Amino acid sequence: MRVSKGFPPMYSEIHRVFNVRGKPILFAWGDTIFAPPPAGPLTPALHAHEGVHGLRQMAHSGGPAGWWRAYIDDPRFRLFEEVPAHQAEYRWHELHSGRHGRDQALESIARRLSSPLYGSLVTFEQAKKLLSERAEPDMVAL
Repeated sequence: MRVSKGFPPMYSEIHRVFNVRGKPILFAWGDTIFAPPPAGPLTPALHAHEGVHGLRQMAHSGGPAGWWRAYIDDPRFRLFEEVPAHQAEYRWHELHSGRHGRDQALESIARRLSSPLYGSLVTFEQAKKLLSERAEPDMVAL
């Protein structure tokens, strides 16, 4: 995927719903990862995460714009999209970070998945289970 320091399409609408302005947030849009300031460096684990979003956006019947519309409007869709992306990010750490790094990554990634950024769609414990057991979101009581 190519990386841009610019803002993604629909940024104003994304910000209106998720309050992302001025936060270090990455955005996938098809084959591009947008990393507007103050986003930090794109780590390989985050590249894996955003790559999942990009692939799923390109496979979506509405393309990236349709995917983002569903992501913004439907919390259940958002969870079903975030779980495989967060799982890919965690899998990268399983393969490359050693036991201590993997354990830290599980805590950090589960904290983010369960955070208000995504709408607090799952608890921290549910997020850890989804990541470590590679569970499907529908196994979690929403």
